[in-house]
Formats: sequence, C-alpha cells, structure tokens
Amino acid sequence: MDSNRASNESSGFSLLALGALYRDIIIKVPSFPAEDAKQSAVSEQVRVGGNVSNTLSVLSQVVAPGTQLLYATVVGGPEGIWRPLIAALEVKGITVLYEVREGENEVTPTAYIFESQSTGSRTIISHQLIRPLRSPEVKTLLFTHFLPKSALFETHAYDEMLLHVWSGQSDFFPSWLHFEGRECFTAEGVIDDFISRPEYKVTPCAISVELEMFGRPGLDRLARMADVLFVAEGYAREYLEDVTKRSWKSAEKAQLAQTFASCFKAGAKRGAVALMTVGAAGAYVFGFRKDAEVLHIPAPSVPATEIVETTGAGDTFIGAAIYAMGYKRYDAVKAARIAVNVATAKCMQVGYDKLGTVDGGFGKLETTDDPLDGVISARSSVGPDVRRMEELL
Repeated sequence: MDSNRASNESSGFSLLALGALYRDIIIKVPSFPAEDAKQSAVSEQVRVGGNVSNTLSVLSQVVAPGTQLLYATVVGGPEGIWRPLIAALEVKGITVLYEVREGENEVTPTAYIFESQSTGSRTIISHQLIRPLRSPEVKTLLFTHFLPKSALFETHAYDEMLLHVWSGQSDFFPSWLHFEGRECFTAEGVIDDFISRPEYKVTPCAISVELEMFGRPGLDRLARMADVLFVAEGYAREYLEDVTKRSWKSAEKAQLAQTFASCFKAGAKRGAVALMTVGAAGAYVFGFRKDAEVLHIPAPSVPATEIVETTGAGDTFIGAAIYAMGYKRYDAVKAARIAVNVATAKCMQVGYDKLGTVDGGFGKLETTDDPLDGVISARSSVGPDVRRMEELL
C-alpha cells in the first residue's frame, strides 16, 4: 500500500449517513405497455436500494478496511425481506444501525423500477409507509452501538457509562455527516446534536445534503446547515419555477446552473459548495460567495451502445464526491471531475461493484486524461441492452 493511501487511512475519516433502506425490484421490459395491457418482462432483479445504500456501496470500495461507514435507518415487516438487505451492506464493510418498526404498515420500503429497452427510460413506483427515524432514535442507536459491552460488568467503567447515558451521547464523532434530504427535521436534530458538542469546535464535521425533490418539509432549513449540497437538475428547475414564477423546463443547463447559484445564495450556508448534476452534460460546481464562478465539468463521451444501466448513477456521483472531498481531501472541482467519471463508468455496468479498489481508489477515473481509456473495451461484452444517458445523474 502506498504512502499516500496510508496517510489517508490515518486521517480519521468516518461517516454517518441517514436514509431510507429500500428493496429494489428492477423489471426490464422491451417497451412500456399501454394502460390496461399485458406485457412480458425480459428480466427481474432484486437488490439493495435507497440513495444512501447505493452511495455507501460505492464509497466502501475505496476506503481503507476498518473505516467507519455508519448507516442509520429503519426496517420492518418480515425479517426475511430486510435481513438480507442489511447483510448485503455489512459484507461491504458498512455498519447498519437500524430500528425495527412493528405494525400493519411498518414494512421496509420497496421501489419497483421499470426499465424500457426501447427508449432507455425508467419509471419508478415507490411504496413507503414505514415511520422514519427520529433524531432521539439516532442518538440511541449510536449510543448502544458504541457502548463498551463490558461497561455493565466493570465497576470502574460504571460512572463513565452513567455519564454517557445522562448526556445521551456516544464517543463517536464522524468527520462527515450525510443526509438524503428526505426526513429533514430528523436530520436537523442530528446535526444540532453534533454541532453542539465540544469536538465540533476543534474539528468540525462536514455536512452534506441531497437536494433531490423540491418541496419536502424542512428541506430549505436543512440546506442552510450543509457545507456541501448535491443538487439534482430537477430540483433546480422546480426551485427556480417557484422563485421566478415561470417555466424552466426548456432552459439551457448553463443558464439553469448560473441562475440557481445566484438565487439560492440567500438560502445556503456561508462558504458552502454545490455540485449540481445535469445528466449527460456532466455537472456544475459553484460556491455561494459573491460573484462566485460556476464551473462546468463535462462528462466523458461514451457510445450509446456502452450504456447499460443508469439507475443509481446520481448516488454513485455522491459516493465518489464524498470519497474525493472527505477521504482524499481534494477540492470540490477535482471531486466533481472524479465523480462525473465514476458515475459515467457506473452507467456502463449493472450495479455498483468493481468501480474501485482500496489500494487504487478509482484508478484512471481519478485522472483527467482519457479517464475511460480501457474501461469501454472492458465493458464491450456487456450485451445488447442499451440505455440513453439523458438524466443519468
């Protein structure tokens, strides 16, 4: 292992992420059927889903063994459904802290993803009724996970244990907090807990938030607490339509990014940075300082025949960006370049495995000189399934 990698291992990177754990059922069809018609599927695949699950599946490939990647979530319903999902994540080195819900509608969420071979588009039907985590539950999950198992039996540890119980805190303090921007008030409570701790004054943790669906309760307040914002193109369009009271559906991506950066400045944390994904066009990077430059990061050119699955490309982008900024300590521009390359490579394969390695990181995908050189030929035997790259991020 090289010295640069070893120095990163000792840098103290650790992460806590909150998000919904999904069971994804991906159904591939030749084309979408008409309403009230029958259609045979080409294939069906069941796998772990959810934004955070996908993001951590990517991140776990390129961090040193033993790096703390904690994922707080809820599960419910038949254990035979949710237990394999947790096992699939834990085998990757991801620690899943979960609360088990009980009740009629307390079932682990399912996403039914229908992919059309003829157009490359996808339609997602999500079924989620389970009650989300509350911030006190997150504190409890952390406390019980990190409480020394011997504390109840060793007299000298009893007083310290009572102190932790009284404060409701574990010793764990992550270097990075990530939230998918769904249950915003829970996320806000978790952030308040960590930023009120003495450790935050010495080594503040980075806070990142996904801006994916506009209008979620509390998301505007949560966005103001973030150091890094991952902005979906659709969110930016809906935000600007709400602010300007006109349509942005046909606006050029550069104009969209520039206007969003200008309008959103008042709702962002001072010094925060945004990475906005724009499909096949790549991404834009900008800060919220006065006259901050909006930089475009183009995506590598890939033949349409090489695109096999775009589902989860945005989550892949986030995982690669957190790796670059949090683990490797790169600036946001370099992180966006790496993230665009990795997300593009993900679209050339099914799933998230084998995008990187512990020793080599993301390899050529971390360079700017023809990052996909050799990757395309390696993927050329994937088969005839083709996906267009529109909205891949």
